[in-house]
Amino acid sequence: MFAAALRETEVRDQAQREKERQQREDKERRAADAQAHERSLADAKRELDRAIVAVRDAKANGRGRAEADARWKAAKARVIELETGTAPAWAPPPPEPEVTEPEVAAETDAEPDESAD
Repeated sequence: MFAAALRETEVRDQAQREKERQQREDKERRAADAQAHERSLADAKRELDRAIVAVRDAKANGRGRAEADARWKAAKARVIELETGTAPAWAPPPPEPEVTEPEVAAETDAEPDESAD
């Protein structure tokens, strides 16, 4: 009976240690996520500042204004998305991933060759 009580206590203690370990890991993960978010927001704000300067330069030079405005719009949308959690309705769509050479070759290989018939 004493041995059974010891095993039961050990199992409870092990479960408690596991729970505390998991809580500690969750806390560390949330802190790391918060730091990563802050870094992303700071980077986005720096990009917005650079875009604002580009717009001013484009206005002063009289050329490249459309590209500078598009850059500003994308940067501003990114800052808003990071601050609020959702992208504004006017935000430009995210860029599509570029197709690399092996993917293009794989797509053409998948098509049946009609000249072999």
